[in-house]
Amino acid sequence: MNRLILASVSLLAISSAAFAADLAPAPAEPVAPVVATPYIWTGVYGGLQAAYSWSSSDTRNYHLTDGVTDYKGSIDGDGFSGGGYLGANYQFANTNFVIGAEIDAKFGAIDGRDDMVGVGPSVGRPNAPTSTRIKWDGAARLRIGYAFDRFLPYIAGGVAGADFRWRPFYPIDLSVPHDVTMWGWTIGAGLEYAITDNLIARVEYRYTDYGDKTKLDYKPTAIADGGYNDTANLKTNDIRVGIAYKF
Repeated sequence: MNRLILASVSLLAISSAAFAADLAPAPAEPVAPVVATPYIWTGVYGGLQAAYSWSSSDTRNYHLTDGVTDYKGSIDGDGFSGGGYLGANYQFANTNFVIGAEIDAKFGAIDGRDDMVGVGPSVGRPNAPTSTRIKWDGAARLRIGYAFDRFLPYIAGGVAGADFRWRPFYPIDLSVPHDVTMWGWTIGAGLEYAITDNLIARVEYRYTDYGDKTKLDYKPTAIADGGYNDTANLKTNDIRVGIAYKF
């Protein structure tokens, strides 16, 4: 009898333990950490830009027959302008390197004014007030950058053009306006930040050298001694900001 009671108690204890084990919660599965997807710069974009620019132009007037300089000066200008840009980027797979190509144009008045001073045969004559103006400029550039997720520092360089006007006002022969298209090279560096997956802001510095341009100076007094040439070069520096939409 005692053996029967002991067996019953043991069976009841085993059944209770098994039932309790069935009620115990299953161990939780480990949760995988959330990994942020890196920003990919590949794509086409277009945007608007604004710039503050300053320019420098060395100008001179010289005899056609012997090349003797008559007047010379250095004219500095500055001003604000605005425009747009369009480009495309490609980010190499599994790397941070980004290459791209871009075209841009902007419009505004970058003005300068100073005197050209008489030298050589014109020493002692009144100065020749001279004004300069850049009415538009544009460029086609290649870019290379290294992405830090949503930040993209880059360098860029290419060819550039500008509509440039310089106007000497000689004391004897009055004004001689020249309006030309200048061509040259440009290089710069900048930083872009992807505010969202589609909106990209930028700030950039750019230096451009447009070279020299020579125009024949048709002055009444130049007929007797073979005429004169007016020569000017053009260099600019820009600080630009922009906002673009990546398609």
